[in-house]
Amino acid sequence: MHRLFKATMIVTIFSVLTRGLGFILRIILSRELGAEMLGHYQVAMSIFGIFMTLVASGLPLVASRTVAYKKSVGDRKGAHSTITACLVVTLAISVLVSIVLYCFPNLLTILFHQDTTTGIVLYLLPALIVSSIYVTLRSALWGEKHFFAMSFTEFFEQIVRIIICFIIFIPGILPAVTMGEKAALSLSLASVMSCVLVVIIYLKLKDGFANPKTAFKPLIKSSFPITTVRTVSSFVTSLIAIIIPLRLTLYGYTSSQAMAQFGIVVGMAFPLIMIPGTLISSLAVAIVPEISGNTNNIDDKASVRDFAGLKKHVNLAISVSVILTMIFIPAFIVLGRPICQILFGNEEAGMYVSRAAIIMLPMGVSQITSSLLNSMGLEIKSLINYAVSAVVLFLCIFFLPKYIGTNALIVGMGLMTTISSVLNIRMLTKRNLFNYNVLKTLLQSGIYALSSAGVGYMLYNILILFIPMFFTTAIVGIVCVGIMLALYYIFNTSGVRGFVVLKGKKKV
Repeated sequence: MHRLFKATMIVTIFSVLTRGLGFILRIILSRELGAEMLGHYQVAMSIFGIFMTLVASGLPLVASRTVAYKKSVGDRKGAHSTITACLVVTLAISVLVSIVLYCFPNLLTILFHQDTTTGIVLYLLPALIVSSIYVTLRSALWGEKHFFAMSFTEFFEQIVRIIICFIIFIPGILPAVTMGEKAALSLSLASVMSCVLVVIIYLKLKDGFANPKTAFKPLIKSSFPITTVRTVSSFVTSLIAIIIPLRLTLYGYTSSQAMAQFGIVVGMAFPLIMIPGTLISSLAVAIVPEISGNTNNIDDKASVRDFAGLKKHVNLAISVSVILTMIFIPAFIVLGRPICQILFGNEEAGMYVSRAAIIMLPMGVSQITSSLLNSMGLEIKSLINYAVSAVVLFLCIFFLPKYIGTNALIVGMGLMTTISSVLNIRMLTKRNLFNYNVLKTLLQSGIYALSSAGVGYMLYNILILFIPMFFTTAIVGIVCVGIMLALYYIFNTSGVRGFVVLKGKKKV
């Protein structure tokens, strides 16, 4: 448990720093690009996300899981073969996709019905190629539990990208390139530099390569379900980016207004409500090697090494995810409008944040349970769960814009992640891996959140009469989060005091 706590803390610290820089970058982009161009950029990124998913999801995840398992049984050569096979496959996919799109850019123009988004996607393609190398070698670091090295490379990429943005956004720099294309170019350049860094680290740690011939088949077979589910997820995101603006134009919005609305929701509001996901990702990164080291397939009893420890890790991950998301919900419900007014100069984005705050809970549970299922060899079943829940999302974004506009995306995401969470937990329960004490944590957290939101709402309405918005928002935010943390500690929800004691003993 000490090792897991240390790994989680390392990954969390770097993730918070990295996502903090990423959020600063988001603010820069939203102010420099404007709502409409930000909408085009988000559409381009959703398409780029599909291509990235092909090289950066199932293959590296299975590679890291395989490395963790093979290293635990002393098969170092097998681990190196897996990484080599992963590198060959991801490079082949990324190069092939890039060649096709560079040779036939009209394929994108036909999809988007305009050239603005197409140009942005083309400037993103170099990032796709170098990322195939980057994510593969990072997966090796992940599987071998080099959490510091793995996390630092991502942190480095964000720093480089912010620096590049400050340079290329200077008026007069690259005048023939649009602002959206400049944003894409900054990602490609930063990806190249972070790729160079991870190659140096990988070789410095004396990790190597081996004949990949025997590793191709098991790697592709195991990664196919994960890649499929995540590609479907990326495809869903891309369809959302296309469908929402089109449906809005049917109900009174101009094309520019529809794209601006999409940019506000996806480019400004959603990055805020996905903040807890950053912390949950850190937990998943730390816990996946632990689970993969105990089993390669939970339904194969012969591969399960420590079932009691496995169950403990599963329920710890879910409980912590619930706590992490609930800590933020009251503050975002109360402070959505002022936060977005301060960060983006857009109060409308804050309205969406306040409305969407509650869906952070099912989003967090769905995220961690999907990671748990994938780490235990249940990728196909996880894919089925996602597919079922995605149908509900599509129904919402197709029919609801007529009645509630862009809020249809919030309703759809909430229903989709709730259904996905329930189905995932059902799978864990059938395998005796789910402890119903998690529901107690959920109930307690809900009561705490109502109390925190009530205090925060009253305090904000009083303080705003006397002090500026920035200081009022900061004070109320600290109070809301502080109330949640205090209540968790006082009532020792899910044994949180044990983490504090554990940390205290570590320092002695």
